[in-house]
Amino acid sequence: MKILIVTLDNIGDTLISLAIHEALRRYPGYHTAFWTKEYSGGVIPLAGADIEHYHCDPFWDRSPGTGKGGFLAYARTILKIRRAGFDAALILHSNWRKNLSCLLAGIGKRYAQKGAFSTHYAAPSTGNHELDLCRALVSGLTGKDPGALSYPLTPAAYGETEASARLFSNGAWAVLHPFSGNPRRNLPMVAWPPIVDSLLARNMRVLVNAAPAEKALFEARFAGAAKPGDLVFSCDLGLDIRNLAYAVSRARIFIGNNSGPLHLASALGTPCVGIFQKSWVEKIAPRGKSIPELAVFENDPSEIGAAEIIAKAEMLLGPAKPRPGDNNNC
Repeated sequence: MKILIVTLDNIGDTLISLAIHEALRRYPGYHTAFWTKEYSGGVIPLAGADIEHYHCDPFWDRSPGTGKGGFLAYARTILKIRRAGFDAALILHSNWRKNLSCLLAGIGKRYAQKGAFSTHYAAPSTGNHELDLCRALVSGLTGKDPGALSYPLTPAAYGETEASARLFSNGAWAVLHPFSGNPRRNLPMVAWPPIVDSLLARNMRVLVNAAPAEKALFEARFAGAAKPGDLVFSCDLGLDIRNLAYAVSRARIFIGNNSGPLHLASALGTPCVGIFQKSWVEKIAPRGKSIPELAVFENDPSEIGAAEIIAKAEMLLGPAKPRPGDNNNC
């Protein structure tokens, strides 16, 4: 039976959808494929190089830092999926547009939580997390409860370039993600310099995951205080998702906002600190190999200060080692 997992969303949601692929591998007779955005498509090879994968940005939605997708690319993808002959679609974050797209692709059985043009509705009964929806979709398809799901990543290789492998295989690294697709859930920029200083004090190098415009915003907060070489930016290295995964897998800690890279760190098992709004924790907090330490705010991330983030990072990192040349004799 050919199953299309439809996750036309951003990186975090796409990572969570890997739990469906992992669950269906336990059942004989199911062949799974994915339909993702171009933006988040790099996630799929992390779960296996041989996974069938269709990708295009929907014309009704935009990804962070990009415009909406084109209708012609969308139509071509529909035709490719139709020719592949899928028996059923499991649709995450369903709505009538996604459901109708699967109907146009000739998929007879369309499992979704809501929206017109679905044939089967799946309502989570075990909780409100997105993984509970994945569990309900698998149960609806197979008639069997797969149990609690997770989305660990254990690929044999992360697709690193020679340069990034050489860089991140040496020394102790921290990875920071000070941005997200929604600025209203980001830790204020004023909090990041003390966090960076606390990591540099441990002789750690810091990779900041940022686009060029975000890099400029981040550097402006330091007013030249950071020494050359202390900070490395992903945009300067040209890291794609697979290269970022390698860097995160080598890091001693990840600190970031509610975003795809935080889910990536959790899935890879990297100790992580996440900034999260309380109302979102139950629904989408990461549940990978490493469960993040969360700094939670009620209404605005400015409720969280640098001291709270540093304290959680210190707990994960453990006692700091003496700096070379320090003299601790009384």
